Amino acid sequence: MAMRACFICESKARVQTYHEVGGHDYVRCSQCGLIFVDRVEPTEKLYKSYDGGSAKSLRRKLLAHVRGFAMVKNYQRSMDRATHIFKFIASNISNHRHQPVLLDIGCNKGFLLAAAIAHDWNVYGVEIVSELLLPFRRKFKLFANQVFSGRFVDAQLHFADNLFDAVTAIDVIEHFEAPEQDMKIIYRKLKPGGIFVAQTPDGGCEQARVERSDWGALKPLEHLHIFNRENLEKFAMKLGFLKIEFFEPFEPADGNLVAMMKK
Repeated sequence: MAMRACFICESKARVQTYHEVGGHDYVRCSQCGLIFVDRVEPTEKLYKSYDGGSAKSLRRKLLAHVRGFAMVKNYQRSMDRATHIFKFIASNISNHRHQPVLLDIGCNKGFLLAAAIAHDWNVYGVEIVSELLLPFRRKFKLFANQVFSGRFVDAQLHFADNLFDAVTAIDVIEHFEAPEQDMKIIYRKLKPGGIFVAQTPDGGCEQARVERSDWGALKPLEHLHIFNRENLEKFAMKLGFLKIEFFEPFEPADGNLVAMMKK
């Protein structure tokens, strides 16, 4: 079977075998360093790896109807993390003459949205595992209809172009099945001057080099495309972003990087 082309370099010529993990093959573009699965599994199979199985999903659904937002597991630690991320975002928003609008892709239980609401931001969210959002919707009823369950490519139909001052994807872009499609949408939904903030594993980090096939970021049913600083900058410029900057990760696990792209 022929290897997939690198969507950044638009070529198969320099794509080489990288590592086999759990019966799945990762390949690497020797030109830009993009690491990606050689075959993307069907969407239904991928999403089963996110929800933890039917038993765990059912348990979450049952508990979500009785558990308050502040009662979710690791609430305070999660809110402290979200507040830290929000402060980073807010410090990089240049226009404060209006109520800023945030979209968080992969918003999980809604902690970052809650941190933004506490500072009078308008918020929207997208989360693939629907039951995770139930406590947030019960707590923040004014925003309940602004968080959507499902794939970003489907949820984005609810959002006008040029709507958001900031879009975040914390530990998300590596999950995109079609990064070109999803990132083009993100660009379109941002206001001129708006920012896109992503945290993602860094394929050029020391952990990747040292741990090789044991590197924790290699999860072939979840992490489909793994960027490094150079190819992510090349990709962002190709999409039309005017500027990209890199920062220390919010969490160092798996050699993460944080990128901020400005439209």
